[in-house]
Amino acid sequence: MEYTNIKRQPLFWNGISMVVLTITMIPLLLLDTRTLLGVNLWIKPIKFTLSLGIYSFSTLWVLERFLADWKYNRITQIALTITSAIEIILITMQAARGENSHFNVSSTWNQIVFSVMGTSISIFWLFHLGMILPIFKQKQIPKAVKESLLWGLFIAGFGMIIGFFMTTPRPEQLELMKQGIFQTSGSHNFGKGEVGQGLYFFGWSTVIGDMRVPHFFGMHVMQVFFVLAAFLMPLAEKKEHGMIIRLIGVFLLLMNGLMVVQTLMGYSIFSFHRFFTGSYGLIVLVLTTLFIRLFSSPKFSITKVTT
Repeated sequence: MEYTNIKRQPLFWNGISMVVLTITMIPLLLLDTRTLLGVNLWIKPIKFTLSLGIYSFSTLWVLERFLADWKYNRITQIALTITSAIEIILITMQAARGENSHFNVSSTWNQIVFSVMGTSISIFWLFHLGMILPIFKQKQIPKAVKESLLWGLFIAGFGMIIGFFMTTPRPEQLELMKQGIFQTSGSHNFGKGEVGQGLYFFGWSTVIGDMRVPHFFGMHVMQVFFVLAAFLMPLAEKKEHGMIIRLIGVFLLLMNGLMVVQTLMGYSIFSFHRFFTGSYGLIVLVLTTLFIRLFSSPKFSITKVTT
């Protein structure tokens, strides 16, 4: 199958826009010294442009390599592009105003921004999940490659839905709202005590639970599976490959789930906890063994062309 012109694809230009925005905003880290909650205002939009740029290019590869003939290909790209653009525009606008974009209900405008962002990212999530079924139904994709693509899309969808844990108003916030005091609604922090110094650049708490960690992990494990899919494509099909990918998927999903539980319990993923830290160590050991086994497979080429 011939590839369509990549420069005509909405997600390509979405990715390019995110790269341009990232480069444009980096100097602002030095020129604009304003901070919000102890963090430079421009770090947050830069994190989002980087994340959405990576997502755009990797998802474009999947859509154009495996679903080029899918009738909803273009509408999916357009929906993902528009919703991510809304997200970035509002985050950047709020940063320029010196305001929080997430959880901020301190004024009518801030409430509208937070509401619109929640709606757009929900639509984004639905269109993301919409790619799973057509990949599953594709019979021309080698089984291990398909397995890898499906695990990547599924765990990324799980990672995205984790974000909704953060938007639920806390009891103390609800009490203030009953008194007519509107400040924040939800938070990425879980647990009691001071947030402490956040991890460099990312800002993730190293003291209490921070739901941004499993959220980020889930979303970007997707790229790991896409790399595995690209690695497997020229190899001869072996049942062992599919089993290894399935095990990798199960253990990475388990790790992501443990991160969510640990965060909800109020423990930072970056602080030692006998059960959780031990579990992560065991999972990493198993995953390392699986990756070594997969990448040491004989590299016999196949002639079948996937679409």
